[in-house]
Amino acid sequence: MMHSHEILRPELITVKLEAEKKREAMSELVDLLIQHHELPMKQRDVILEAFYEDEESLGSGMERGIAVPHLATDLVQDIICAVGIAPKGIPFRSLDGKLARIVVLLLVPKKDFEGEVQAIRGIQHLLEDRELVTALQSAVSPVEALKLIEAAEDGNEL
Repeated sequence: MMHSHEILRPELITVKLEAEKKREAMSELVDLLIQHHELPMKQRDVILEAFYEDEESLGSGMERGIAVPHLATDLVQDIICAVGIAPKGIPFRSLDGKLARIVVLLLVPKKDFEGEVQAIRGIQHLLEDRELVTALQSAVSPVEALKLIEAAEDGNEL
């Protein structure tokens, strides 16, 4: 299973996602990836349009306030991830009707289907931990959020 430290750094996490709508959330997280040189600016519109299309047809809302918009694309060579914590919550058509307070945006190379499945499975497994989800929602910094995720992956107490 893939671990967060392989694809996540504190600068790719925001604990103050300002978006109120799912498109705004995806845009904010893509901009975070651009700002920290994970994606080139010239790919912004193409990637966002692909995310919007996927979201309209499939939806990425899960349960317990979690959304995982993900995209398989030829525009990336490695798995790229950004995490946003939205204190107010964002409607993401979740399975239980709850607003998403944790949004994990994931881009994977189209040729790496196994990597995509592993990454999504790893995120789902991690976010099944109710203690972690609660702790993440009240994290005050990206460093704290990443430490919480790493502790949960290592099986340590939060």
